[in-house]
Amino acid sequence: MSEPKAHRPGAPALEAARVREILSRAQGCRVVVLGDMVLDEHIVGRAQSVAREAPVLIIKQDARYAVPGSATNVAANLRALQAEVNVCGVVGDDDAATSLREQLAERGIGAAGLVADDSRTTSIKLRIWAGGDRQRPQHMVARVDTVDRRDLGAAVAAELIAYLEQAIPQADALLISDYEIGVVGSDVVAAVLPLAREHGLIIAVDAHARLGRFQGAAVVTPNQPEAEAELGYALGSPELACRGAAELRERLQARGVVITLGAAGMVAAAADADPVLIPAAPQARVTDPTGAGDTVAAAVTAGLLGGGSILESALLGELAARLVIRRLGVAVAGTEDILAEAGARDG
Repeated sequence: MSEPKAHRPGAPALEAARVREILSRAQGCRVVVLGDMVLDEHIVGRAQSVAREAPVLIIKQDARYAVPGSATNVAANLRALQAEVNVCGVVGDDDAATSLREQLAERGIGAAGLVADDSRTTSIKLRIWAGGDRQRPQHMVARVDTVDRRDLGAAVAAELIAYLEQAIPQADALLISDYEIGVVGSDVVAAVLPLAREHGLIIAVDAHARLGRFQGAAVVTPNQPEAEAELGYALGSPELACRGAAELRERLQARGVVITLGAAGMVAAAADADPVLIPAAPQARVTDPTGAGDTVAAAVTAGLLGGGSILESALLGELAARLVIRRLGVAVAGTEDILAEAGARDG
């Protein structure tokens, strides 16, 4: 493979009119989100002092709330872009599952594909935030994960597959969100990918590891460490990032690869063009990057559904990501938010 060029045309961007056109076409498209269902809980408070019994902060709780996380955050972002969304995954038979179902229902996300497994608990990620006075912003001081990473039992996997067999023929896209909590196992992947290809779905993948399972996807959206683990070398420069994106796309025989690079932005590689580095936009503030990768995966998928190219879809993902990192905890970027951001940039 020839060495790809690192295109850095200042700051490639979508005009607001093109953003509107793509998002308008994506509106109402039907997406199945398969992956790891997580309830994200947040405790927000103020640090008051240090505990006597241990060198830890005493935090006065001001608020506690829960929102969809992981694959359900992907689904929430797609729904905010006015897609019709159904989720498929596993929860326990517990209060957290009830809360997660309520959260999905409030957003208009279909949950018929949620399989209750009474042998495991619903996955929860609890984040604790503490600030000082009004002059000092909130910072995450701890995260407590309650997750069961066992492989799915045969009966539960069969139930997921049965749901997907009836949902996929009615969908326009399949987005796989794999946080390595057990749902996206080999049996499920082996059953769902050929079915999605047979019915002509756009297949998007946001997986934390073992990307080689997803040969032939339309787009794969790893972050930098995930891409580096798959490639076996660091993407420590713009040139290496472009080279890595092109190589990963070729290995996976994907239509495109979009690698998020944190503060360095992202790089998009398509089958029909040299890879393009998309620098991160200057930010007045970065409150919290939690869930930004979910937002990118959702926006890139919406971009493809709306007729955008890989590069256009990546640029849409960058617009959406810059919105959510300004907000505390997992967040979504809606259609009007993105249009306003694009319009402000054009202005």
